[in-house]
This record gives sequence, C-alpha cells and structure tokens, in this order.
Amino acid sequence: MKELKMYQQPLHRDTGMLDVGSGPHLRIGDGLSTVHQRWLIALLPALLGSLYLFGFASLRVFGLTLLFALFFDLLAEKFAPSRDLSSNWSTVVLAIIFSFMLPVNAPWWLIGVGCFFMIIVGKKLFGGVGAYPAHPAALSIAILQLSWPARMDHTDALKGMDWQITLIEPLRLLKSIGSSAQEQYQLLDLFLGRQAAGSAEGLVFLILIGGLFLLFIREIQWQLPIGFLVGLMGSSFLFNLYDPNTFGSPLFYLLSGGTLFMGLFLITDHTTSPVNRTPMFIYGFIAGILLILIRGYSKHVDGIVFAVLLANLCSPLLDMMKPKVEGVENE
Repeated sequence: MKELKMYQQPLHRDTGMLDVGSGPHLRIGDGLSTVHQRWLIALLPALLGSLYLFGFASLRVFGLTLLFALFFDLLAEKFAPSRDLSSNWSTVVLAIIFSFMLPVNAPWWLIGVGCFFMIIVGKKLFGGVGAYPAHPAALSIAILQLSWPARMDHTDALKGMDWQITLIEPLRLLKSIGSSAQEQYQLLDLFLGRQAAGSAEGLVFLILIGGLFLLFIREIQWQLPIGFLVGLMGSSFLFNLYDPNTFGSPLFYLLSGGTLFMGLFLITDHTTSPVNRTPMFIYGFIAGILLILIRGYSKHVDGIVFAVLLANLCSPLLDMMKPKVEGVENE
C-alpha cells in the first residue's frame, strides 16, 4: 500500500529560508522489488513472443542468463555485502534485458562472460542500483560485440531457421547496399517482429505493449521516450534528405533492430537517466541523435548499446539543470 505523509514545513528563524531538515516528505511504500517486478511484467510479452518464435533456443538463452546473473549476484553478496540485495529483483530485470539483445545461438560461455561484466563490473563494483554510471546490460553487450563480433552476429544466428522473411538484419542490409535495402522489407513485418535481430529486441509490437504499460502506470516518464523519438525521427529525416542513398527513412530506422527497445527499456533506466523533466527530454533527444550518427557513420550495424553508453555520460551534466524553488524569498 502507498503511504503519503505530509508535515508542516518550518522556516529557519535566522534566515527565513526553507528548512529542509524536516518535512514535508513524500513516502511511497513501493520498494525496489515492486518497481522491478513491474518491469518484469512489461518485458513479459516480448519474452513470451520470443519463446513462441524460437522455442528451446530462446528458452536456453533466457535460462542461462538468469542462472549466471543470479550466481554472480549471490557471489558478490557473499564476498562484498552491500545494500543492493538480490531480493530487489534488479538482477533478474537486467538479465532479461541483457538476454533480449543476445543472438539465439549464443554459446554458454559467452553468456557467462557477459553476465560477469554486467553484474560484477557494471553493477556491483559501483554499489548496485542507484550507483552505477552506465547501464550494466548495455555495457556488457558492448564489450561482447567488440570482443567477439562474429558470436554476436544476429544474421548468422538465424541462417538455419525456416522463416519466410529476409533473413538478414535490416540495418546490415542498409549498410551494404544503401537505401534500396528498404524495398526488401515491409514496414508491417518489421513492426510485427518479422526481422533478424536479437532474441527479443526486434519484437517491436510486443516491446511497445510493455513500454506503454510502464508509461501508463507512470513507472517511466514520457519525456524520455518522446525526447528519444523526436531526436531519432528528426535527425534521420534530415540525414535522409542530405544523403538519401545512404540513410533510410525515419520509420525504417524506428522499426528496425532494437530501436524501440532502446527508447522504452534502456534509456529509461532509473539509475542512469536524469531525474528532472527537462533534462529527461534532452537526454532522450541526445540518445536519438547519437543512434542515427552511429548507424550512419560507424561500422556497427545497430549501435543501440553504444548510443546508450554515450548518453549515460551526459546524464550527470544534465542533472545539474534543476528547477527553481519557488515560494520562499530571502528577508
């Protein structure tokens, strides 16, 4: 149950300034476990969709990721106890997010190495939830992509699958043959997740359902995904006008790969995103632009994790933009 407790706010006798040592204080009874359980509910549609499409291959990735992540979490708690307890469900959420970006044929050792970097290096080393400077799952995927690019190839992971679609990542084909690649895909197919991508990040429709759920219950703030959408669509539109042979249309970028997954589940992480509304919008806007720049001018096919990590660097600076406190003036 949510509790709301308000107390009278006193003025400091000497200065007339607001004394923040006492109330009012807003206390919300929802703990970290409740917050992360809501995120799990939001991730559930895409998770089930992945199990339906890929069967045991997807189940294997999800299962191994959870086992390795929980093992490293418990190991860290044994040797370096902290306030970031395993019971807050944050490790489970990170594990699912991480597994969504893995290829369905990821070997067990790759999953284990990724979970080590995600939990030990990306999360526990900085103190856990509320303390890490970069998204642990994005950090881990970035390390895996740079270290073992062939093992992180989503196109290669699906080459043996009997699926009546173009079995090459849309963004990879765009990089290979230019904007004519868009003719090989129907936007509706991309929206329904009929594309080569990670185990679940490309299931756009199901990702959207989960994201809208989080927005509806106000677990994430709308400024983040809207800022991301404006930055992504605006920059892709301008680059498409500038060089239509290289850059795709805004809708093609929006529906391809893990774009929507980034906008709804990666940049909205509570620890790494700004806390105030205007900085949230700017943060999302910057992330959207960075994603288009990385996709257009780097060797990386999708680039969502690199855009997230670069945006994370901007968060502390954006948090310096604070709303002006009104109501009390100096005497």
